[in-house]
Amino acid sequence: MNMAYKISCAFVFSLFCMALKACAQEQRIADSLSRIYDDNNLPDSARSELLLNLSFNENSDVNKALKYAEELISLSQRTGNGKYLRAGYFLKGTKERLLGNLDEALGAFIKSAELAKNTHDLRAEAESYSAIADVYSTADNRSIAKQYYNQAIQLLRRTKDSVSLASTLLNAGDESRKNKDYDTALQYFNEAKIIFHKKDYLSGKGYSLGNIGMVYASTGNNELAETNINEALKILGETQDYYPMCDYLISMADVYTSKGDVETALKYASRSLKLAEENKLIQQIAGANLKLSNLYERSGDNAQSLKYYKNYITYRDSLNNVTSVQRMADLRTAYEVSRKQSEVDLLNEQKVNQRNLLISLGVILGLAIIILIVMVRSNRHKQKAYEILNKQKQETDTQKAKAEAALGELQVTQKQLIQSEKMASLGELTAGIAHEMQNPLNFVNNFSEMNKELLSEMKDAIDQGSIEDAKAIANDVIENQEKINLHGKRADSIVKNMLQHSRITAGQREFTDINKLANDYLRLSYHGFLAKDKSFATKFDTDFDPSIGRINIVPQDIGRVLLNLINNAFYAVNEKARQGHAGYEPAVVVSTKRSNNKVEIKVADNGNGISQNIVDKIFQPFFTTKPTGQGTGLGLSLAYDIVKAHGGEIKVKTKEGERSEFIVQLPSG
Repeated sequence: MNMAYKISCAFVFSLFCMALKACAQEQRIADSLSRIYDDNNLPDSARSELLLNLSFNENSDVNKALKYAEELISLSQRTGNGKYLRAGYFLKGTKERLLGNLDEALGAFIKSAELAKNTHDLRAEAESYSAIADVYSTADNRSIAKQYYNQAIQLLRRTKDSVSLASTLLNAGDESRKNKDYDTALQYFNEAKIIFHKKDYLSGKGYSLGNIGMVYASTGNNELAETNINEALKILGETQDYYPMCDYLISMADVYTSKGDVETALKYASRSLKLAEENKLIQQIAGANLKLSNLYERSGDNAQSLKYYKNYITYRDSLNNVTSVQRMADLRTAYEVSRKQSEVDLLNEQKVNQRNLLISLGVILGLAIIILIVMVRSNRHKQKAYEILNKQKQETDTQKAKAEAALGELQVTQKQLIQSEKMASLGELTAGIAHEMQNPLNFVNNFSEMNKELLSEMKDAIDQGSIEDAKAIANDVIENQEKINLHGKRADSIVKNMLQHSRITAGQREFTDINKLANDYLRLSYHGFLAKDKSFATKFDTDFDPSIGRINIVPQDIGRVLLNLINNAFYAVNEKARQGHAGYEPAVVVSTKRSNNKVEIKVADNGNGISQNIVDKIFQPFFTTKPTGQGTGLGLSLAYDIVKAHGGEIKVKTKEGERSEFIVQLPSG
């Protein structure tokens, strides 16, 4: 082929690809590309791009799409084009997974990840990890799937590739849905929907709506489930994206099953099976057969139920046969070993470089000593020696300045973190105050509404001349007004108490009723947790020594200490309650007592306690046992400093798995 013809083909193909991007329907793209496929005179680069587009856009025939991907791999290996080779393996993995060949899919995705990592292509590496996670999710290996999804999301947030991030969020969210973590699933799906909407990506919007609908179906919100899934089915039907449609149709069957409409549920399940069989989607065929078996059993047709269950077993075994599962495990092991070997090689290379650097430094040091001796012996070189010393001094001064600047940045960061901890405490305190005031305000509103209605009735009674009825209604109004006054005073008392505790006094000490202070912050902490989590249910109690009286403290600071300790106690028992221990009843007790010349305040809980190997670290700044994002590790450190500033002590007694008790000792004088 002469050069002029090659340029001409490439130019024509480039124009054709630009025209294809303007097409509204993906299938029209695939049909148009297929017509060029038979042209054997295309240059290698143009044919590679053609095969990539054919495999990607061919949705109606998965086997044909797989054939295009394998041809792209073969061509890329021959031409040495790493970009198309990685894309070929990725597309091969995608099509193999759709056909239920999980071990083949995993092998292709791992190869894609290796090629992306070798070329430092973060986006492609992340997409490969996401695809590997999809395979393990399909094989019901939840822990490994979650591991790879997390790796993919972290990389994609660094690349700022929003469309790839949205696709991975959809898959990770679906994994959370299968694990019944519906809040996380909805969070991921809604974030993906926003991204796809901004990018005007129609199929992505359909996936997001369908997945959101599946969450609502799982949580019993049938109306929202049906609305979202029907819209998703409409979008994906237009784009001929049948793989997710099969799953959404099964979810619609679940919606109508929960409504008691088994007949409609059977129609949706049958439609899913037909669509899956037409497109040879093995996993979806298995799922549809299982759903039909369950529905026919529910309707009393045992013969049909058995028939579909046998079909389900056949397709399930084809997905999860021992050879396939073993090969998937072998592939993952080989990949992890390869990654680890790369890390070891890198470390060895670093060690060699360090050793060479030390040798070089030794040589340089030896030469410097020789030069120094020569300079000392020769007066002619004194000036040069002075210049070297001055240069070293300047470098030392520069390093010192850099160290001081770094220390300044560290101090600013520390102050910001301390301020963040204070603001977090203020937020929890505010939530508690709001929740505490809600009851009296509700009473005031309710009785005000009742008085409005009663006064209207009294007016009618007076107009009708029924004085006795009017007097009876007036008495009811007076009684309601007394209740309004009572609850208004209660709300006023809450506000005054909180103003008393939070007024700005620049750290001024004053004699304070420590029992009242502890009781107020106990209730505010409880209502703060209740405001964040309506299911929060914990017993709390007090045991105050009435002989303590008032002690000289800074009430805002000691209040912050109590709020932190009580919050930690409620957090501990709530976490233990979530773990589902049989017969466990969460409880928090706050008590005070006078001991010699000291006042003791104890905050005890029956949570999981603290491990003995970290007890000595809990008062250190930035040390926390809470998950990432739920604590800064400054709460107990600040509490420790505040108590020390009051001339007191703070101690902890704990038994791992059973209880914890924090003891604050303050001078009573």
